Amino acid sequence: MAIDHAKTYQKYIDEELAAASGTEWMAADTGNVRWCGCGDVEVATLSTTGLGNYDSSKTDGSAYPAGAVTSVWTPYTLAMDRGVKFALDHTAPEDVSFAASAENVVREFARVQLAREQDTYRINKLYALADADSAHKAAHIQTVDPRNDNLVEKLCGLVQTLENDSERSGGFVAMVAADLKNAFLQEAADDYNSISFEQKVEINGVTYEHVMMLNDLPCIFVPSGRMHTVIAVQSGRGQQTAGGILEGSGSKRIYAVVTACDAPMAVAKIDSLKQFGPEENQLFDGTAIQARYFYDLLVPADKIVTIGALVEGE
Repeated sequence: MAIDHAKTYQKYIDEELAAASGTEWMAADTGNVRWCGCGDVEVATLSTTGLGNYDSSKTDGSAYPAGAVTSVWTPYTLAMDRGVKFALDHTAPEDVSFAASAENVVREFARVQLAREQDTYRINKLYALADADSAHKAAHIQTVDPRNDNLVEKLCGLVQTLENDSERSGGFVAMVAADLKNAFLQEAADDYNSISFEQKVEINGVTYEHVMMLNDLPCIFVPSGRMHTVIAVQSGRGQQTAGGILEGSGSKRIYAVVTACDAPMAVAKIDSLKQFGPEENQLFDGTAIQARYFYDLLVPADKIVTIGALVEGE
């Protein structure tokens, strides 16, 4: 029976991302997404009408005003179409134990490269959506100077603004640059807000440890190298053989991004995975693994109002 390598490797990738990614909690519920082939997907959205007046004089069944429930599958084409090829030599000492090495290669790739790339893309996408929201940009994109500003007050103020503008109370998540942890520690002692560190928190089914709780706001510390206002997607060819996503020209630092926990929907999938053993591979004496990976971050238009960021000033 043929081995479903894509399914096997997707399991490895999911496990590693849950442990290494600061944004894996955004992964969309599989019941809300259906794949249409390659990078095309459909995402389910549900909406209802509001209340009307009850009329007790009606006895024919029309006392209640008619409401409507709308369920729509909206098509999207995922922006990121990425690929990678790995080679394991048949005789190299480090590659001889293929069964173990193949899993280790995929896990290492997911833990280091894929987690970094997807975190960088998703955080930048959230910032870009808030920055493009002309109605709320002035209040939702705020500049910060960590040397002079009180980070706790800035972050609490941003959350309060998001709650007011989105008419929500709670249910937000923050991703904070990891190199600001000491600054939060220093400010925590003299601040009236409730701040605790090293908490274990579950967000959308993904468990995070070492979380900072600021009042009721979970703050996930993310490496600062993944938080940029401008990014440059590397092709993996020519001068960009290292691949991945880097800080773009003219970028500023993002110190924190806040969003409602149900706003971002991260969609990702290995679309095709080919594995050729030494006996099948005609290009070299070893095993080749080739994978094509689609992903994107989708946010419904009515939930962009829940996104805000603290960024570096001029």
